[in-house]
Amino acid sequence: MRHYWITLALLGCFILEGSLSEWAIPQAWQTKVYIVPHLVLITVLYISMFTTRYQGLVYGLAFGFLQDLIYYGHSIGVYSFAIGLVGYAAGLSFRRATYGIVTSLVLMIFGLLLYETIVFGIYRLFLGVLHVSFEWAFLHQMLPSLLFNLLLALALYVPVRKWLEQSEAGREGEEK
Repeated sequence: MRHYWITLALLGCFILEGSLSEWAIPQAWQTKVYIVPHLVLITVLYISMFTTRYQGLVYGLAFGFLQDLIYYGHSIGVYSFAIGLVGYAAGLSFRRATYGIVTSLVLMIFGLLLYETIVFGIYRLFLGVLHVSFEWAFLHQMLPSLLFNLLLALALYVPVRKWLEQSEAGREGEEK
């Protein structure tokens, strides 16, 4: 039953992510910086941190593939691979210990940067779609997106952590 709620929450994040990107920044700034909200990635990272890394991997692969199909059409599998790998790595490094908000947000920063770097690297090296330098992409795309998504992750931290820990405790109580 818990997986249904997590799937519905991720689906809601997916829909909200598609509609949030239209008004994330004012129109006048869109020529200078490029901000993309990654609500699905943030939620997958929290799932990996507070449940298991395997759930983060599965949800990352599934919803990354959905993003590949719906939002980005250059190549199938880029976002699926990136979100799945970052979700698994976050769960692997967190190890279900009880860390605070600072550790969670530092891991979120590394996860978001790893995601952006993987997507940039695949598009630049293998597909030849991007023709900008890494420095320009970092300053104009990755860093603004990182800061915006970090604010989103900070706003979602307490409710998502409570929800995932309650559902994890309920699942452990059912197993006993």
